[in-house]
Amino acid sequence: ELNKLSKKEDDEQDKKDRRKNLDIYKDLDPKNSGDCDIASITGCTACVSVINEKNKKVYFANAGDSRAVICKNGIGYQVSHDHKPDSAKEKNRIYKSGGWVSEGRIQGNLNLSRSFGDFEYKQDKNLSAEKQMITAYPEINIEIIDDNCEFIIVACDGIWDCLNPQEACDFIRNQLYDQKTGFPKNNVKISKIIEEMMDSIIAEDVNNENGIGCDNM
Repeated sequence: ELNKLSKKEDDEQDKKDRRKNLDIYKDLDPKNSGDCDIASITGCTACVSVINEKNKKVYFANAGDSRAVICKNGIGYQVSHDHKPDSAKEKNRIYKSGGWVSEGRIQGNLNLSRSFGDFEYKQDKNLSAEKQMITAYPEINIEIIDDNCEFIIVACDGIWDCLNPQEACDFIRNQLYDQKTGFPKNNVKISKIIEEMMDSIIAEDVNNENGIGCDNM
């Protein structure tokens, strides 16, 4: 109990110290510490796909370590880049902005390099938003839609920690199509497929899984 109490007090003090150093708090209500905590040390990735049926293209915009995969003729192709600090392009921006990377984490803390929020990593007034240590600036890829395209998967890193693109596509195809005839099954609910995927990969014991199957999905 004493250790838990001490850790809680340390965490609260750490939040207070970090808030003192952030200009973002000038625009927030200082009485609302919850807002301040969320604004400074919380973030969110984003992965978006937009389909243009007229020109037969699909646009993927990604910021963070979520991922988009497209299935063509049963083959899973990754169509977005995971923004991790160890990536050469990401590491170059991080070091140019005055940051550093240790064991795959920025400043030894955050294990992704693009996100919304996380304002404590976006404090250099001499840099544009795109060049900050952490940026929300998306990377955009374009794919052509043709008769070979079956479906698109957009998911956060908790899924991809457990399944590679091909495994995810195989799981979904097995639910969508009759394996004997190759024709689509009747009355298949996408929500049910996703539910079954979650059940198949979520950690059964969070203390014995080394974090795999425990992350956001």
